[in-house]
Amino acid sequence: MKLIYTLLVAVLFKGAPAPVAERWVIQKSSNLRIEGKSNINSFRCDITEHLTPDTLYFYRDDQSCKPIPIKGGLSIHIKRFDCHQKYITNDLRKTLKADEQPILKIELLNIGYYNGDAGDIKGWVNISLAGVVKTAEINYTVKNGQPGQLELLGTRKISFSDFGLKPPQKLAGLIKVEEELNVRFQLMLRAVEAKEIPLQKN
Repeated sequence: MKLIYTLLVAVLFKGAPAPVAERWVIQKSSNLRIEGKSNINSFRCDITEHLTPDTLYFYRDDQSCKPIPIKGGLSIHIKRFDCHQKYITNDLRKTLKADEQPILKIELLNIGYYNGDAGDIKGWVNISLAGVVKTAEINYTVKNGQPGQLELLGTRKISFSDFGLKPPQKLAGLIKVEEELNVRFQLMLRAVEAKEIPLQKN
């Protein structure tokens, strides 16, 4: 009887196994874009190659279908932004404090559950810019391409003031950049072998 009781306790209170994380490497073909407007025209600033092969870990639970926790993100040198007009590029870098805080970081926290292609799903990220960190909700679209490949599209509107910044001005304020920016990123991901990595809660 004592043996049966011991076995029952062991089964009921046995710790859950470490989740098997999906591992995805961010490819160089990934890109990020910032879109903005002034009182004269609109502008676009691009980073067309992501040079660091960062790894993302997706902790999927197909039984619960809950939002998928993610570990990892991307780091981008602000001076790599190209706004396609030299004076806009220089103004953006100066406004974003590229000399003092040269790295823009986007840490992915989670994404809504998906199975296959999916649109209009939500997720959360931490955005680190100009020495300020903000947690923001992202609108995602997921596209499955060739086997072992995944395309993750994300969009988010941010404001200069979110990070304690002021929009650039020119000609004594005659040309003014609007407060709001639209950030878009396209992550091209390649799968690598699964690995048991415990999900550590913050």
